[in-house]
Amino acid sequence: MPATERYSHQLLYATVRQRLLDDIAQGLYKPGQQIPVESDLCTLYNVSRITIRKAITDLVKDGVLIRWQGKGTFVQSTKVENALLTVSGFTDFGVSQGKPTREKVIEQERVSSDPFCDRLNIPGKGEIFRLLRVMYLDNEPLFIDSSWIPLSRFPHFDEIYSAGASTYKLFQEQFDTRVVSDKKTIDIFTATKTEASRLKCERGEPLFRISKIAYDQHNRPVHYSELFCRANRVSLTIDNQGH
Repeated sequence: MPATERYSHQLLYATVRQRLLDDIAQGLYKPGQQIPVESDLCTLYNVSRITIRKAITDLVKDGVLIRWQGKGTFVQSTKVENALLTVSGFTDFGVSQGKPTREKVIEQERVSSDPFCDRLNIPGKGEIFRLLRVMYLDNEPLFIDSSWIPLSRFPHFDEIYSAGASTYKLFQEQFDTRVVSDKKTIDIFTATKTEASRLKCERGEPLFRISKIAYDQHNRPVHYSELFCRANRVSLTIDNQGH
């Protein structure tokens, strides 16, 4: 492609991208609303499908738009703030956002506690309860949460737990254990096919992985968890207040 033609194409793409942004800013397409299909956008903006597709792909990567597999492309909701120093369960997080929460249990099983003995200070060999859930905020999949709960300390927790129950509430009511602190580590990953399907995002999209060990009122480890969330949907904040 000649340089002048390539420049013209890039200029056209940038113009279409900005027009989409302007239409979103002006409320023509509201958060959560589906934008027109590619063929209609081609007619609306009088450009080729290649140009429209590039503009949409770019806005998806920027977190402005989101593709829902089998449904279409939608305007992204406002980013959610997750305060890293806050010690609370997902239900409390939803209350802080003023939005309803729900969860979908993907897997729950008993596995060997060997890989977690040092991390959770578990004596000897035993079993640990592994719980894998997708956490929804206002019906949007926001987090993939994997938790490992030692059954040597919390016997029959897997039998007590039921989908939708707050694990932190069960710790307190059934075992007199309150989660009062935690230690978090953050890494950046790219979404695999499985994670993309569960979070309804693009494969290869950047994800935050937040690894956490929660501690009780006696500074004993309660459980270990790994939380995956879309980097363009969640802002991780640190409130470093002096006391």
